[in-house]
Amino acid sequence: MARLSSFFIIILYVFFINATCCRGKSQPQQKKHVPFFIFGDSFLDAGNNNYINTSTLDQANFWPYGLTYFKFPTGRFSDGRLISDFIAERAKLPLIPPFLQPGFRQYYQGVNFASSGAGALADTFQGFVIDLKTQLSNYNRVARWFRHELGEEEAEATISRGVHLFSIGTNDYTSPFLINSTILNNYNHSTYVGMVIGNLTTVIQEIYRRGGRKFAFINLPELGCVPGMRIIKTDNNGSCLEEASRLATLHNIALSKLLFELEKRFKGFKYSLFDLNANLRQRMRHPSKYGFKEGETACCGSGEYRGAFSCGGKRRVKEFQLFPSTSYAAVVCKRILPPCLSLGIHSLILEIITTSARLVGQIFIRTVKPSSTTPLAATYANLPLIPPYLQPGNHQFIYGTNFASAGAGDRFEDSVTLLQESGKGVETMAFFSRAVYLFNVGANDYTLPFTSNSTVLETFSKQEYVGMVIGNLTETIQGIHKSGGRKFGFLNMGTLGCIPSLKALVPGNNGSCFEPVNELATLNDAALPKALEELEIKLAEFKYSMHYLNISFGERLNNPHKYGFKEGNIACCGSGPYRGIDSCGGRRVVAEYELCSDPSEYVFFDSGHLSDNANEQIAELMWSGTPTITGPYNLKASRSLPKSHTALFVFGDSVFDPGKSDYINTSGRSNYYPYGETFFKYPTGSRICKFTHEVDFASAGARALSETYE
Repeated sequence: MARLSSFFIIILYVFFINATCCRGKSQPQQKKHVPFFIFGDSFLDAGNNNYINTSTLDQANFWPYGLTYFKFPTGRFSDGRLISDFIAERAKLPLIPPFLQPGFRQYYQGVNFASSGAGALADTFQGFVIDLKTQLSNYNRVARWFRHELGEEEAEATISRGVHLFSIGTNDYTSPFLINSTILNNYNHSTYVGMVIGNLTTVIQEIYRRGGRKFAFINLPELGCVPGMRIIKTDNNGSCLEEASRLATLHNIALSKLLFELEKRFKGFKYSLFDLNANLRQRMRHPSKYGFKEGETACCGSGEYRGAFSCGGKRRVKEFQLFPSTSYAAVVCKRILPPCLSLGIHSLILEIITTSARLVGQIFIRTVKPSSTTPLAATYANLPLIPPYLQPGNHQFIYGTNFASAGAGDRFEDSVTLLQESGKGVETMAFFSRAVYLFNVGANDYTLPFTSNSTVLETFSKQEYVGMVIGNLTETIQGIHKSGGRKFGFLNMGTLGCIPSLKALVPGNNGSCFEPVNELATLNDAALPKALEELEIKLAEFKYSMHYLNISFGERLNNPHKYGFKEGNIACCGSGPYRGIDSCGGRRVVAEYELCSDPSEYVFFDSGHLSDNANEQIAELMWSGTPTITGPYNLKASRSLPKSHTALFVFGDSVFDPGKSDYINTSGRSNYYPYGETFFKYPTGSRICKFTHEVDFASAGARALSETYE
C-alpha cells in the first residue's frame, strides 16, 4: 500500500495535464480544462451542508472553522482548506464550489457534491445529510446540463476528461458506535463492508456509463484512533476503538480489490488510490517528524484528547478548548469524516502528491495572477477574502464584513452587538476605532429618476435631492462613529452619466454622455467634501480618505490606451449601443448579449460596472495615491497602526457588492455566467469578472435613499 500514495499523486496529475474544456456552443471558445467532480463526506465537503436542513452536528459554518486561511467559516470541517482545494490549486483550477451554493450553475471546471456526515449507505445519518446515492443524482443533473450546453458528443468527451474524487465510508463505519444502532448485530463485519463497497460500486458504474473514465479515491485511516472514537468507551483507557479500525481495514482491502477488478472490466477506466491510512498514521505517531507538535489530541474540542465534538460551542457540549491549529494533525472528530484534519495536514498530504508527481516531471507550474478587484484595499491591507454580511454562517466580523443597501446602518449595529457578545477578547470600541469604513453610495439614487417612472425630481430640486442623499450618508457615518468608527474612505461620483447604460439613453448615439445625471453627480461631488469637512470638525478623531473618481475615471475613459486598455466607452458584456443594455448573461429583460474575448482590455465589464483591470487600477490609487487623486489621506495612511489588527467594513452598491444580493429576494443579482469568469471561474455575485477582498455590506442596487429600488 505504501507505493499507492505516489501512484495516486502521479496518476492524479496526469489526469489533469493538458486538459481542456469548452464553454457553450454560443459562447467563445477558450482553453479547455479538466472538470473536477468531488464526492464524499466532511473530508471533502466545501459547504453543501450550509444549504440543507440539518443540525450543527453536520455543519461547520461557524467559528473557529476556517480560521487559519479563509478567516471565516465556509462550511469546511477544517481550520482552512481541504485536500480537494489543494488539488484544485495544483491543477490550476479555482476552488471548486458546492453544488448547492446559490447561483452556481456553471460546471465547466467541476463541482463539489460531498456532504459532511454522508455515507455510502442511505441509512447513515439519514435525513441529516446528502447520501452518496443522492450525490450521484446531483451529478446526473450536472451531466444533463453538459449535454444541454455542449451537445451529446462534446458533453461525453468533457465528462471523460473529468477527474472524479471520492472519500466515503467513514460515517458508515463510525455511526454504529455513535448512535443507538444495532446494525452490526445484524451483519458480520465482512457483509457490512460489502454493503458499503457495493453501493460505491453502483455509483462508479453509473458515472462510467455517463462517460466518466478517470477516478481518484482516498482510503480510510485507523478510524478507531481518531480523537472522537477513542473516548467512546470509558473503560478503554484512551486506547483506539479496535472494532472501528478493523472495519476500516476491511474496507481498504475491499476497495483495492474492487478498483483492480473495475480496471480489468471497463475499457478506459483509470484510477488512483491514495493511502491515507499509512500517511496519516505516520503523522499521528511521529508528528514532530512532519512539522506538527501533536498527533493524537485535537486542536479544538473538549475532554480527553479533545475528542468531545464541541468545537465552536454550537453543539450539545458548549464548552470547548482551542489551540493553535496549524501545529495539530487532527482538529476535531466524532461523527465527521476521517478525523477532521487541520490545514497543515491537508497541505502536507498534498505535498506528498506534488513531490511524487514532480519526481516524474508530471506537474506544470504556471503563474496565476492573484485575485484583485474593487476595492482591493483588503488585498493591499493583507486581509483575507471578506464575505458578504448575509452569507450563511458569517458571524465572525473580526476582519470586517460587507453590508450596504437600505438598513446597512442597522446591520452594522448587529455586527457591533455580536462582537460585544462574543467574549473572545475583542475590545469592541478599540477594534472599531482601528477599522476602516469604505463607502460607495449614491449612483443608484442619481440614475433612478431617469431609468424608472420616478417623479422625485418633480417634487424636489436637484440641490434638495442631493442634500437628501448626503444627509442619509452623514447620518450613517455618525452612527458608525458612535460605535467607535474613526477612519472612513469614500469615492466621489465622477462622470456618472458617461457609463455605457446611460450613454445609450442619449438620442442619436453620438457618443455624448447623459448630462442630467452628470449634473447630479457634480452637485454630489461638491457637497460630499463639505459634509466630510464639517464632520471632521464635529466628530472626535474623525479621519477620512476621498478618492476623486471624477479624475481617475475620466482619464481612463478619455485616454484608455494610456492605461493599458483598448476600449473606454463600450462595455465588454451587454448589447445595443456601447453594449449599454443591461443584458450581460442573458438573465434579464433582454436575453441576447455580446461578450468580448478579453475583459482586461475594457474599462467597463458590463453596462454599468468596471472591469477587474480597471477596478485594480482604481484600488491602487485609493490605497497609495497622492493627495491630488486621493486625499487628504490615502487608505494606506489611514490604516497605519503598526502591529495592530485592522478590519475593513464596506458599504455601498454593486460597485462593492461581492454577493450579498445573492441572499435576498431581488432581481439585481449577478450570480451567473459570465460574472466571476476571470478569476473564480464561476459567478460569485460580484458585478465584475472577479471578486472582492473585503468585509462587505454592499448590495447591488443599493442607495442612500430608502425609496430607491424599493
